[in-house]
Amino acid sequence: MKSKHNNIIAKKSLGQHFLNNEIILSDIANSASILPDDIVWEIGPGTGNLTDHILQKNVKPYCFEVDKDLWHLLKNKYQDNIFLIEKDILKVNWNEYISEQKIKVVANLPYQITSPFLFKVIDYHEHFELLVLMIQKEVALRIASKPNKKDYGVLSLKIQYYFNTEILFDVSPENFTPPPKVFSSVIRLSPRADKPVIDNLKLFWRIIETSFLNRRKMLRNNLKAFKYTIDYDQLCKNAPIDFARRGETLSESDYISLYNYLQQFIVC
Repeated sequence: MKSKHNNIIAKKSLGQHFLNNEIILSDIANSASILPDDIVWEIGPGTGNLTDHILQKNVKPYCFEVDKDLWHLLKNKYQDNIFLIEKDILKVNWNEYISEQKIKVVANLPYQITSPFLFKVIDYHEHFELLVLMIQKEVALRIASKPNKKDYGVLSLKIQYYFNTEILFDVSPENFTPPPKVFSSVIRLSPRADKPVIDNLKLFWRIIETSFLNRRKMLRNNLKAFKYTIDYDQLCKNAPIDFARRGETLSESDYISLYNYLQQFIVC
């Protein structure tokens, strides 16, 4: 289906769905509280629908666009008013665009890059001041989910470890060209001030990931995957967390207790 700009046809292969509701576009830009001195990244500007509203904040955003057919349109439309990065955000060297000043991200993300983009954000979390993202509603629910919910998992724990998460509002399919088959949600991520200190984050996340290896199985079954320096039955018996529980029932504080206990016995 064609957009309102120069008969541009949205590419299914790139997951393009151009948001066309001006009120929603304005709400997204306003949700980032953009100030004139801010460094702003927009991922996938497309035909510039959201870019127009970002520019109203008197900033010069960095716009990362992978679609070669849109580069000419964006260059002609915005001239020197944006920094156009003609590269895939997942393949670009982020260090080339990161400075001492923290970054705000405002984007209507293509669905298929949402998870890899968020995991990359985690790797560079200390460089971000705020992220306002429109993503698939299903993923937004996973990000904001709490223990004992069907959406709760590794992504929930990882994002919530680094960021405060808010689902701001939902966006229905008819607000896009072409309409997607699912609902979208706008989320806001802000750095967490009370992030727990973990001395071995790599092992901490391995324990969490292993706990979710099979959601239907108890911790006793999933955590057998590690090698231990003591008898496994004894380890389970003395654990501060009941090993008859499933990984999806544990909160962040539960996982910290589990990590503090297991790390002394795991053979790395």
